[in-house]
Amino acid sequence: MSTGGYPRLGPHDPDPPRLWLFGIRTRLFLSLALLAALLLTVAAVLVASQARRELEDEMALRLQSVGAAAVELIRPEFVPALLSAVGSDDRFDLRRPRRTVLLRLRERTGVRRIFLADTTGRSFLDTDGTVSAGTSLSQLRTDRVEMRAVRAGRPVAAPLFLDADRQYRKTGYVPVLSEGRVVGLVGVMADADFLGAVEKLRARVFAIGAGGILAAFLLAAPLARTLTGPLGKIVPWARSLGAGDLSRPAPAAGRDEIGLLAATLEQMRLGLEARDREQRAMVAGVAHEIRNPLGGIRLYAEILSADPATGESARKRLGKMLREMDRLGAIVDEFLLFARPAVAAPELVDLVDVGAEILDAVAPQAHLRGILGVFEAAGMATVTAWVDPNHLRQILRNLVLNAVEAGPAGSKVRVRVARGVGGALRVSVEDEGPGITPEASERIFEPFYTTKAAGAGLGLAIVRRLCHLNGATVEFGATVGGGARFTVILRGAGPAAKEGK
Repeated sequence: MSTGGYPRLGPHDPDPPRLWLFGIRTRLFLSLALLAALLLTVAAVLVASQARRELEDEMALRLQSVGAAAVELIRPEFVPALLSAVGSDDRFDLRRPRRTVLLRLRERTGVRRIFLADTTGRSFLDTDGTVSAGTSLSQLRTDRVEMRAVRAGRPVAAPLFLDADRQYRKTGYVPVLSEGRVVGLVGVMADADFLGAVEKLRARVFAIGAGGILAAFLLAAPLARTLTGPLGKIVPWARSLGAGDLSRPAPAAGRDEIGLLAATLEQMRLGLEARDREQRAMVAGVAHEIRNPLGGIRLYAEILSADPATGESARKRLGKMLREMDRLGAIVDEFLLFARPAVAAPELVDLVDVGAEILDAVAPQAHLRGILGVFEAAGMATVTAWVDPNHLRQILRNLVLNAVEAGPAGSKVRVRVARGVGGALRVSVEDEGPGITPEASERIFEPFYTTKAAGAGLGLAIVRRLCHLNGATVEFGATVGGGARFTVILRGAGPAAKEGK
């Protein structure tokens, strides 16, 4: 039995070859891989930031160590004199030997600059030959927070900064104490190119992370479509299958697990369709086998009833037999209608004419039960729908007969024709009976399910089947008075529908 392009499913082949290539597991793996890449990117950013902080802290300790060594070499007891020896003769200048010491220290430690300044921010001893004694340093005015810490006697390092040459620098400050008080400070500046490399690395990691996130979003959209698109086709098909429509094949859904599911559902549909055909053939055969002898029995009963020799009491019994045979014949007709293969032949049908026609047709049964039929079309003289006219008559006939049987004597059965949303047309049949119980509402459209003492329970099953064949739907609910309301929703004919005045 062909499955219309689906993967072939054998009894021992639940997982076809190459399914992994297109499978949900593969797509989930790719999704998790992207997630892992994103997490690695975030981790890399965090590591880069942590590395920068630790390297800066390590460099700050190094600068402070060099600054402490510079203080020892200068000797704190000479600092007050150095800070006051402005403009003295170079031959007796106290700064020259100390500057030489600082130059040697700079060469050995690899720092860029070492200077001695007072607490107001003026340099008095500097390895930078362009800075004269007493020059105010703009950097110290910028590092106000660090200067407060130095005046409080604490060594400190300033944040990383870019100089005029776009080079990364960092400066550490060490206070100079004399007789227990801060008389000056030693500043040590060093290049921080390696911290610049960390900064560049973090920028690259941010760029990679942003690209990874963008790629994940770009891949997520088609990935979601490949998963939800086939399911979006299968869901409405499954609903129609659950409603009893076995004629539509399952939609194609690719070569992954969803495609495997669709193929399995298609095999299930084919099996159900074959079993349904067998059941309908069996029902039709049984109905024919009953109908033929039933016709003969009815003929003999009518002959006996018409025989003058038949007594009045016997004639009454024969009348009851004929009525029961009529009822049995109606049940057989329902069986045959249910079992008969039906193909819709839709055309433009006037709902107003058909609704009034059905009420006239069931008027004798309604009159016997004391039921009044009422037709309402909201002032519309002509309302055309695209539907098989014979199917529509059978649908409305079954619904109206059910309403007549459900209503008490003196009640009304209303048939309403109205326009719905989106150009749809609604034909409602309402009764004033007890309504539909919650238990019955779950099984009301099942074949052979009935709450009546008589009948085969096929009327509503036929209604639903014929509605599906015509692209219509049938709904049920309760009226304001508690009765039952069945509504058939049909496709309108657009411009062909004309409203009367």
